[in-house]
Amino acid sequence: MKKEQAGTAEKLLKDLGRSIDELIAKAKDSKGDLKKEFKERIDELKRNRDTLETEFRQFREDHAHDFEKFENSLQKVADEVKETLKKVFKK
Repeated sequence: MKKEQAGTAEKLLKDLGRSIDELIAKAKDSKGDLKKEFKERIDELKRNRDTLETEFRQFREDHAHDFEKFENSLQKVADEVKETLKKVFKK
């Protein structure tokens, strides 16, 4: 596995964590149904992040030679999460 690839995937996971933290901060200022929706999205994002982190560690150990494929998939998921956050913040 190349160090740059590992660093990029780890950066994506950190960015996802920061996005979740931003959503949590915005949720604190929300009220009613919007607050409930924020909480649901936060919980979903946390589950996704935890799953990605677990899969990342396991994949990195088991399939260093296929790491680039995984990193591309991780980027796609991160992009989807960012789009979800954009949609939530537009409300």
